[in-house]
Amino acid sequence: MQELKTKVVEYSPSRVQELVREHFEITAEVKALPGYVDLNFQLTDTLGKRFILKIASADEPLAELDMQNAVMNYLNGQDLQPYLLPEVIKSRSGHEITPLKDQYGRMRQLRLLSYVPGVFYCEHKALGCHHHSQLGTLLAKLDVSLQGFSHSAASRYFDWDLKHAKSVIESKMGLITDLGQRQQVLKILSGFEQQVIPFMAELPQGVIHNDVNDYNLLLSNGSRDAEVIGLIDFGDMVHSHQINELAIACAYAILGSDSPMAIIKAITLAYHQERPLNGAELWVLLPLIAARLAVSVCNSSEAILADPDNEYLLVTAKPAWAAISSLLKLDAKSVGFGLQRLCLTQEFGSDTGGLAGNVSSERHRDILSQRAERLFKTLSVSYEQPLIIERGQGQFLLDENNIAYLDMVNNVCHVGHCHPSVVAAGQAQMARLNTNTRYLNDNILDYSQALLDTFPESLSVVMFVNSGSEANELAMRLMRCKTQSDELLVVDGAYHGNTNKAIEISPYKFNGAGGEGAADHIHIVPMPDPYRGPYKGMSTESGRAYADSVQRAISQLQQEGKQLGGYICESLQGVGGNVVMPNGYLDSVYRAVRAVGGVCIADEVQVGFGRVGSHWWAFETQGVVPDIVTLGKPIGNGHPMAAVVTTKEIAEAFVTGMEYFNTFGGNPVSCAIGKAVLDTIDKDKLMHNARDTGGYMQRCLVKLQETFDIIGDVRGLGLFIGVELVKDANLTPATQEAKALIEWFKSRNILLSLDGPFNNVLKIKPPMVFNKDNVDYFIEQLLQGLSQINA
Repeated sequence: MQELKTKVVEYSPSRVQELVREHFEITAEVKALPGYVDLNFQLTDTLGKRFILKIASADEPLAELDMQNAVMNYLNGQDLQPYLLPEVIKSRSGHEITPLKDQYGRMRQLRLLSYVPGVFYCEHKALGCHHHSQLGTLLAKLDVSLQGFSHSAASRYFDWDLKHAKSVIESKMGLITDLGQRQQVLKILSGFEQQVIPFMAELPQGVIHNDVNDYNLLLSNGSRDAEVIGLIDFGDMVHSHQINELAIACAYAILGSDSPMAIIKAITLAYHQERPLNGAELWVLLPLIAARLAVSVCNSSEAILADPDNEYLLVTAKPAWAAISSLLKLDAKSVGFGLQRLCLTQEFGSDTGGLAGNVSSERHRDILSQRAERLFKTLSVSYEQPLIIERGQGQFLLDENNIAYLDMVNNVCHVGHCHPSVVAAGQAQMARLNTNTRYLNDNILDYSQALLDTFPESLSVVMFVNSGSEANELAMRLMRCKTQSDELLVVDGAYHGNTNKAIEISPYKFNGAGGEGAADHIHIVPMPDPYRGPYKGMSTESGRAYADSVQRAISQLQQEGKQLGGYICESLQGVGGNVVMPNGYLDSVYRAVRAVGGVCIADEVQVGFGRVGSHWWAFETQGVVPDIVTLGKPIGNGHPMAAVVTTKEIAEAFVTGMEYFNTFGGNPVSCAIGKAVLDTIDKDKLMHNARDTGGYMQRCLVKLQETFDIIGDVRGLGLFIGVELVKDANLTPATQEAKALIEWFKSRNILLSLDGPFNNVLKIKPPMVFNKDNVDYFIEQLLQGLSQINA
């Protein structure tokens, strides 16, 4: 970079005047301008006409300079009114590029361009929303025009091409001396890898300007009424993803702003109205904006180390770091979802609200036909027009057109769909070893200790299985070994799985369609429902009143001379309607069960792992410690695994001489994935988020309840919430209205479903990364949906 200093000296104003007179027959005053690579000079001739003279670096390929001239010639021949672009001025010998030899004998190239008048975007003091919209319109018209342009040099490798952001950031972020800033760049890199790279094949490509920054964009004047009129400097042109054009412009437009999203939305919507964006482009936009800023600070760090006296290199570094800090506070996936709604709903009108792709297609019909032919007919699908879902990211599912749906019902992908840490843990272990528990391996020990550390001290032994159904099967065997009895108390409406034994203990199944009723050793006790049941409210008195029914069932068994085996209960009722039991219920029940030698089993398959927000396990909210706990669903974030946790005493009773071996239970891959889930819950503070976001949602729902009588009850803990819809004070279930609301939500790209004995309860149990912005969108759509029902 010492070379830069000598170049400036060599091309002094007097030397530049000589070159201009020699090659262009122009007598002019000369003013040096800043530049990243080229030497730039403003010329003013004797009549006051201005020009820009550019002397290229000796390293700059001639083909790239030719491309710059070619694109300016091309665009000036297009209908890009009212925008002004530089025009290429030929030398007296008729050439657009004039070779020069510097004092070291190296070739440099001289070019003269017309001057584009105006006020730089960065220097305008009264920028408003209409300027951002104008910027979006300019970008789109530029990209549409450039679709007809090609040049061999456009396919070059270029550090500033966002296609290469990953490698550029990885190679240069070590040059960032501030460790906190380096961590920020690492976070941007992670988002780029997760949210951009998988979609690259679906991003349209073309030649782009690649540097519509606030020093290359011109406005007509400095007033509030100024218009975006001009664009200069085509030196960064490259063939890349067209969405990068928008991302780069947004990255510079938000510098110094306290409201980056307002600017991004204005620019994006205006761009979309001229050049429609597809679902993938909108989904990746924010992480691309962040990546551009990260590339900028990485390249600046490299350049500053080499040339600490070049002040131009520092121009955007400080505001870029401020913008990075601001963007990292946003959830990029929620922003992508919002941008899709902002832009794509415009195509359908405000009355429909649905996004592109949310329609029946030949592919839908073909898949349904093949399912009917090849799969069991007992497999159901959701919605009148079923969705084709091809990707999952965070709290969103994406369809075949990369249109995102806010997933509010999938408690299986607990820490978020395809969480990169969980995926990486599974991939790494799968590539190393997967076998069974007959071989010694540290994975099962590390994971079992980490899992048991979340439980009360007495629950100190764990067995790994493959599903919640299998976990509940094993719990039944443990109960029998400990008590020598199969007599079991179950809660009405409960669901514990899909195997024969699990169905046998699930009133939801054996008393439902196709069921055969309760077996002789299964005894149903009423659901402790503080809203619809006979004892209202969450008081300890209500809890004890419901527990009395359990005591009566136990007394009946004693009268019949039967030994109670145990009592099983979901710690929060799931299919029963997302019901939270009254205070003191489980405490009274457990005392009664243990008094006659029974064991207490807590089914945490749906509600464990911090979903309640206040505790790791939902049974803890009742102040009890079970004898057996069954786990499933969220334990592996979608990977098929489950577990049974119990006391040493019950585990010892299971040692009867019959070996228990599970081929896949506790395998190294499952254990690596399970450990990653626990680590992610801690690292990402997901329990805190469940409490904070869930509490916020319940407050919003209660406020909405004041307006809509159809909302009979709002209940829940953390991110396990039920909204029961009723028609009147008699609690007549609003089942049809609830079904209509589910379809309404789907048309608004929200995925929800119903539970409860009357299928009238909105069951809300989203991935734990669900946030307040997601809540706001859900509440907004619920308000509109309920208003339509009222109408």
